[in-house]
Amino acid sequence: MSAYSPHLSKVYWKSLGIIAFIKVFIHLFANVITEFGLHRDEYLYISESDHLAWGYMEVPPVISILGWISRGLFGDSLLAVKIFPVLVGVATIFLLGVFIRDLGGGKWAQIIGATGFLLSPAYLGSNGLFQPVSFNQFFWFLSVVVLLKILNYRQIHKKESTQLWLIFGGIAGLAFLTKYSIVFFFIGIISALLLTPFRKVFLSKYPYLAVLISVIIVSPNLWWQISHDFPIARHMTDLKATQLVNVSWQDYFSSQFVFHFLSSIIWIGRLIFGIRSQSHSKYRLFSIVFLVVIFLIFGLSGKAYYTLGAFTMMFGLGGVAFEKWFGSKAWRILPLIALGNLFALPIALPILPVEQMKSYSEFLQNDLNLTGPFKWEDGVVRSLKQDYADMLGYEELPEKVAMIYHSLSDEEKANCLIWGGHYGQAGVLNLYRKKYDLPACYSFNASFVAWVPQDFDIKAQIQVEDQLQDPSPYFEQTILMDSIEHPLARDPGYIYLKIGPKMDLRPIWKEIVREERVAAGYSLE
Repeated sequence: MSAYSPHLSKVYWKSLGIIAFIKVFIHLFANVITEFGLHRDEYLYISESDHLAWGYMEVPPVISILGWISRGLFGDSLLAVKIFPVLVGVATIFLLGVFIRDLGGGKWAQIIGATGFLLSPAYLGSNGLFQPVSFNQFFWFLSVVVLLKILNYRQIHKKESTQLWLIFGGIAGLAFLTKYSIVFFFIGIISALLLTPFRKVFLSKYPYLAVLISVIIVSPNLWWQISHDFPIARHMTDLKATQLVNVSWQDYFSSQFVFHFLSSIIWIGRLIFGIRSQSHSKYRLFSIVFLVVIFLIFGLSGKAYYTLGAFTMMFGLGGVAFEKWFGSKAWRILPLIALGNLFALPIALPILPVEQMKSYSEFLQNDLNLTGPFKWEDGVVRSLKQDYADMLGYEELPEKVAMIYHSLSDEEKANCLIWGGHYGQAGVLNLYRKKYDLPACYSFNASFVAWVPQDFDIKAQIQVEDQLQDPSPYFEQTILMDSIEHPLARDPGYIYLKIGPKMDLRPIWKEIVREERVAAGYSLE
């Protein structure tokens, strides 16, 4: 192609459909053969779907709504929980075709861009988890797709499209209700518009109309944050103190390449092409968006993976760049990327049995000195990825807790407090409570603090913790009954039985709940 125009190209749906089918097959294979269970964080988001609200301690409400829909339609199996993340990944592949078409890219540009996304270990990993990150990445890219349509409309019609700007505002609002980090991306977009000839768009009313639409959409969540004294601020403060402190600049920038492994060839080509394309300001615009996001998140000490939403558009323009440079021969980079990323596939998805995964991980660390993916958030390198360790052992807890619970007297069972030290423990016990005939499990960790009953006549307590506990001042006996047995599990899952209350615990419990909720920003009045 000698010139790039959205009028001279089309979306190659059949080719994109084949790529999407391969993606579905990979995820289906990983979920069917895996010995790994749900991720610790997934238990939190599933639990939130049982308590629909306009906000939570950690995230806005979209993930809970999606969980509620998914569980209502498909149930609670591992495959059912994974459906929506996979579908949103498939939708991204087709959106890439539209985006590349609107950039003027042809068949090979679309195939290269979509294949780069398909083979990226980072996107395979995120689309394999029921977490806000997959949906966040989707909305980042959807925003770019609509923005490009707005710019193309201006170029063709010499005026603004009211409809497209309203859609853009609606997407921005939904993106904010999915994950607050969309703010980083829109700072990048605004910065890029101001630094390019597209700055003239701010002389019209339409960007401000889009802002108004987005504010209306997000206002319930903003009110929720205000009424709860901005729990997200406290959450980020805690996160920075416990996790972000271990982020070094070397790890941060090297991770941007490791995330995508050899698929990085495509996005690097996209960046070079975007910066050097003096004749096409839209290419430079998206390159500026990307660079602003990368350095903004680094400057704020964000986790390296917070940037992933900005890379999807990189694969789009990367496909255009390779097609422009090499024409129909551009496809030759794909076998190289496929073979290279096959090597990284077990890092992206748990496609190997646990012991083989451990052996493979140790091979990568010891023989190839590839330690980055195995560095946990405490800065320590271990034999298994933290995400994989977070998928092991939790399903032991409901069965073990149930054996203890059903051994209690009727009075103790009627007044037994099942307790999880953190959201993963509480979440898994609640997910399987019907299967094992257990009462609800409570916790003061994360959003669970909002769901703890104030009035509870406690005669016995079964407590699950990730640290050894001292004897309780409220019970005659504190007995360590069991723990998670899986040797590679991150969580030891110590299970304690506390019996023989020394006093009437109702007023004490009421005061404990009040203090914990007030500290978290939840009022009991």
